Amino acid sequence: MTAGAFVRQLFILITAAGIGFVPAPVGSSDQAHECPMPERFYEFEPPLAKTAKALATGREVVIVALGGSSTLGLAAGATALAWPARLGSVLTDRFPSARIKVVNRAAARQTAKQVLERLDRDILPLKPNLVIWETGTMEAVRGSDVDAFRETVRTGIDELRAAGAEVVLMNMQFSRETEAMIHFEPYLIAMRQVADAHEVPLFRRRGIMRYWAESGLLDLRVKEDKKRRQLAVKLYDCIGRAMADFVTRSIPDSNSAANPGSGR
Repeated sequence: MTAGAFVRQLFILITAAGIGFVPAPVGSSDQAHECPMPERFYEFEPPLAKTAKALATGREVVIVALGGSSTLGLAAGATALAWPARLGSVLTDRFPSARIKVVNRAAARQTAKQVLERLDRDILPLKPNLVIWETGTMEAVRGSDVDAFRETVRTGIDELRAAGAEVVLMNMQFSRETEAMIHFEPYLIAMRQVADAHEVPLFRRRGIMRYWAESGLLDLRVKEDKKRRQLAVKLYDCIGRAMADFVTRSIPDSNSAANPGSGR
């Protein structure tokens, strides 16, 4: 198998992996939060003060999502079912007086360097209040230079902040199927280092998904394509809700009703 074919095979596996979710009772309201995120996943992350204030005071809020196939919602079959769309829906429900726009600018298989090259053209003209940057997966798949990855993310954060945007980094998905094949750890560490050095919050998607799996909420054994797609919809909904909690955690009482299962 050629190197290119191997990367494509891993990409397909990553797109499909880690999306099995134990079905819960039907209900979309925040009161029936089906996928709680314990406070330990965000309590020490810097707050998004400007974005939270804009939401709470009913101003215009533009949020841009950057990432790959999971941000596009490929496993669910539609961008409208991806976590950015769910984030927008949840925030609109919570803050009906705010003018909230969530723009999905993800692109499958793009590296951080390719995203960085798009900022001036595709991202900054949108004048975002907040940019959520899911990254690191393709670098891990390809075994890219970790120092170069770290520097690219650092540069991207600087450019986004210079344009007035707050930034959230999001790390990779969790999947037992890819653990043995892809060495994620150096890139996870690099993202943590960059986030700490720049005082930007890191949404620990990998740890959150692992928590859900080990708590019995995720079922990584699901294989049938139709069930995977249905369950991917559920997972993306949970990620969108968890991100809404993460973004608004500094607003008093914004998450207490929505996330009754949260805890340390």
